[in-house]
Amino acid sequence: TAMARHDARLDRAKVETGRTATEKKVFDLGREPEDIKVTAGIYVDRIYDVELRRTHWRVDFYAWFQWSGPNVHPGDNFQIVNGEIIKKVLVADTDIGDEHYELYRLTAEITKFFNITRYPRDDHLMTILIEDTKRQFYDLTYVPDVQGSQISSRVKIPGYKIYSKALVEKGHSYKTRRGNPRLPEDYKATYSQLAFGIGIKRASWGLYLKMFVGIFSAVFFALLAFFVSPAHTSPRFAIGVGAFFASIASIYVISSQIPLSSGYTLTDMVTAASLITVFLTLLTSTGSVAIYHSWSGGPAWSNRLDRPAQIIFLVCYSGLNISLALSASL
Repeated sequence: TAMARHDARLDRAKVETGRTATEKKVFDLGREPEDIKVTAGIYVDRIYDVELRRTHWRVDFYAWFQWSGPNVHPGDNFQIVNGEIIKKVLVADTDIGDEHYELYRLTAEITKFFNITRYPRDDHLMTILIEDTKRQFYDLTYVPDVQGSQISSRVKIPGYKIYSKALVEKGHSYKTRRGNPRLPEDYKATYSQLAFGIGIKRASWGLYLKMFVGIFSAVFFALLAFFVSPAHTSPRFAIGVGAFFASIASIYVISSQIPLSSGYTLTDMVTAASLITVFLTLLTSTGSVAIYHSWSGGPAWSNRLDRPAQIIFLVCYSGLNISLALSASL
């Protein structure tokens, strides 16, 4: 599930599905590891341009590094693994004996392939992944400043609310020796990675209702056809056919709002259930009209078909959509 993946991403002891497990083995360096411990933290000041269709989001944040010993300047060598640094400004640089401190303000664009399976009742884990480019884990390890790492109260994401945050350090292994002939073929370069995770979920049911109000209305209009006597064939079928094409139009509008997906999503289930329901109302109307005009005592038998069918379609369609919406929500 999505929550299990999110938990694994921010748990040092777990490996997220589809990711490379952290390599614990240290290659014979021919020297002593530097073993530098760098306390690092993140303060998120702004999140904007959250684009589900364009698979990215942007963030303004502060990052700081504090360490003892040699002046290795970790701020000069870090990268954002899952994005690109657009702007980096050194705000503070302090050295007191062997104690060192650097503070940076950054703007970054983060690549995020949003999981839209449950859209528009979706939730996401947005991560900032910081990693040193020069020193591997045996030379430099981040120590998370959990208490100091926060999210500004000014941070707002339209349509979502922030429900969690976490800062962890995890090893990140690359399953390659990068062509270095001095290293074994099964060698995996491993770096200490600082991960700041921000959990977001839908703030209300507003988007869900706005997206599906058109197709819900089309289905309920289709059910009104059962109030029209089969004696009035043209008006009865006009309601159902109109509802069917209104459903198709709503699907086009809904599809334009979300990224393409090869999987079967909540949106697909709702639209499919709506189209099938409208089609079944048309099929039932066809049978009802045929019974009305062809059978002995046709009007009575037609009425016996229409009333239960209307109730069954209404109850099943409403129940299915309520259960889908609730099961898709956190």
